[in-house]
Amino acid sequence: MKDWFDTLQRRERIVLLAGGAVGVLILAWSLAWSPLRNATLDLDVRVAEKHSILADARRLQAPGAPPVPSVAPGESLVLVVDQTHRAHGLGGTLSRNQPDGEDGIRVTFQRVPFARLVSWLGALQQGHGIVVISANLDGTQQPGLVNASLVLRRS
Repeated sequence: MKDWFDTLQRRERIVLLAGGAVGVLILAWSLAWSPLRNATLDLDVRVAEKHSILADARRLQAPGAPPVPSVAPGESLVLVVDQTHRAHGLGGTLSRNQPDGEDGIRVTFQRVPFARLVSWLGALQQGHGIVVISANLDGTQQPGLVNASLVLRRS
């Protein structure tokens, strides 16, 4: 191979060396830099989505919502729901709560303020690890109030 390269004219050797250098640069770009750049762009998109979700959660949080009262770990869901729903201004709207297995509860609210309900559900998830498994919400004649039937479980 070296003998063949030595037989080439000076101009041909320069063109081959320059082409090889360009080929190495293209290879380096495609194997190293491009995947890093694409990963960075993907992370930027994911961060923007998280900021959007956070902004939506802050917008839905009821203004001046009180902190969730402390409940000992392992307390029954009936007790947690009873104590926390009142602290969030939902007293008088809970019409039914019924255990649903060992780690679940079914709750029914009548004419409950939607924003307070969402705030309460967020506090349950953050403070107690209780998540919504299913939800059925029906509007009422009065704006901002809903009838809700929820199944909650410890995660």
